[in-house]
Amino acid sequence: MKGGIFSQIEAVREELPSSSRKVADFVLSHANEIAGMTIHHLAEESNTSAAAVVRFCRALGLKGYPELRMRISADTARTDLTGYHDIEENERPADLIEKTLSNSMQALQDTAKQLNDVRIAEATKALDQARAIYFYGIGASNVVALDAAQKWTRVGKLAIQESDQHLLATLLANASPDDVFFAISYSGETEEVVELMRLAKIRGLKMISLTRFGDNRISQLADIALWTSRAPEAPLRSAALSSRLAQLFAIDVLFLSYAAIHYTDTIERLQYTRESVKMLHGKK
Repeated sequence: MKGGIFSQIEAVREELPSSSRKVADFVLSHANEIAGMTIHHLAEESNTSAAAVVRFCRALGLKGYPELRMRISADTARTDLTGYHDIEENERPADLIEKTLSNSMQALQDTAKQLNDVRIAEATKALDQARAIYFYGIGASNVVALDAAQKWTRVGKLAIQESDQHLLATLLANASPDDVFFAISYSGETEEVVELMRLAKIRGLKMISLTRFGDNRISQLADIALWTSRAPEAPLRSAALSSRLAQLFAIDVLFLSYAAIHYTDTIERLQYTRESVKMLHGKK
């Protein structure tokens, strides 16, 4: 399975209106021809219109047709494109290692393309100004929420990760508009997360979301929506593994963005926390 822009197109294909889906199908089956096509030529060949091509590009989060051509040219020219792969029954461990590595690398590459630097800057500013940060996720996303809370706690922020929905609802009921609610969900449709976001919105909290690429309720509710890669569906691909890795990567980028504007203070605080942990074990 191809990765990059092609996996992105395949992932959202079923959500597209019919005209945009025609464009998607033509692009997927004639990838090597797109670089030499004008927008009007593509519209003619796909039996659509220039407006449909523009809508298709926007559905992918692109600025327009020139960016689509650039992304396709870059991905078709690469010889090291890893792609996504499903596992097979009784597959050898050596092959599983190769496929897991391939899936992980592709997820990271695709996520890097989805992380908009303007939104990263906006999210960094919101976290910097927050009195308290509430991180929340379910299942594998809960692991990511815990990692994020631990990171910001180590640099002196009041960062709270609570997996009990009722307890977190109680905390949010007493939260301040100066606080931030950080929602993490790969699907972007996790009901428990949606419910808590609605409560956070009532309390006036700024909301940041981290979901897979595409239209979803959690991204719509957020003030700042961040996206990770979205792999095509497969029966038994290690989707939870690659999605978790993509989420952790996004959190790392966001944390380093925060650390970069508090460089000296971050280094000092990380050193303090290391020394404190050493003291627990009788080390100096």
